[in-house]
Amino acid sequence: MKLSLSPRFNLKRFLVGDGPQAAPYYLSQRRVYILPTKHGLAFTFLLFVMLLGSINYSNSLGYFLTFLLASLLVVSIFHTYNNLLHLSIGAAVYKPIFANSNHSGFSVPVDNREHVARYAIQAFTPQNIRTEADLLQNQQNTLYIQHKFTRRGLIPLPRFTLETRYPFGLFRAWTLVEFAQKQLVYPQPSQDKFLPRSNTGASEGNVSIDNGVDDFKGLRTFVTGDPLHHIHWKNYARHQTLQTKEYSATTANELWLNWADTTGSHIEHKLSQLTRWVILAHELGVNFGLRLPDHFVPASSGKQHFDSCLKQLALFGSNEFSA
Repeated sequence: MKLSLSPRFNLKRFLVGDGPQAAPYYLSQRRVYILPTKHGLAFTFLLFVMLLGSINYSNSLGYFLTFLLASLLVVSIFHTYNNLLHLSIGAAVYKPIFANSNHSGFSVPVDNREHVARYAIQAFTPQNIRTEADLLQNQQNTLYIQHKFTRRGLIPLPRFTLETRYPFGLFRAWTLVEFAQKQLVYPQPSQDKFLPRSNTGASEGNVSIDNGVDDFKGLRTFVTGDPLHHIHWKNYARHQTLQTKEYSATTANELWLNWADTTGSHIEHKLSQLTRWVILAHELGVNFGLRLPDHFVPASSGKQHFDSCLKQLALFGSNEFSA
């Protein structure tokens, strides 16, 4: 009868984990790995030298100290391993971000269901800063994992490592976690700080936006997504009621952001420029629409419209792009 070790031992799992998994991710015995650290190897070599010296000189105290330290070494294996064992990692929490943002990443809730506290739990992706946290007994904590997304679109969340070297740093226990979740990444905004001066295609004539000459129309009740610089702060100070100032120019005109108005021939450069225009138009509080090849977003304003335009730019050319 031929025995196979593949169900029990798989080198690929040791190096890259189990692949994309659905949350929660429970750390069973087969998902936690442990190896000695450099300090652990040096400590083991030191114990071997101490043992040779004790044998050579028949030193009883040398034997006692050597075996005492060796027992601490063995016990630390179980403490380090159990510091990760039976933790439950919940689904990642994240928000849409811009590509190449220096402050991007996602959070994962880690649940300690045991009656023993866990200490110095670290989470990180390669080449990024480690986040460390302690987990009290029967409590949950959140670990923030920093990661820089360089491409736009729906990008799979990266594989990250959860590890500990508690209590003495002699052993490293770790697990590799990869969730089947995708992060929405907007194109990186260009450095161009100006809106297009003319519009082609969807609007009647040319539209120019100049906040300095807008005619004041009146006040209305504040709606979530209204520009902050249009809020009547003096009225709020007197009556504690948020109201927004309306201007005739911004309500009568529509600004269209067109693919044809962008410069350059590279697709990513065009998307980057359109992303900057969407941000500027939203900050001005004007009604604006977005025209892409074979698709357009009707003119509107507010946070929901802003997010919708950025999403179309992020998914442009992908299978998820809604044409």
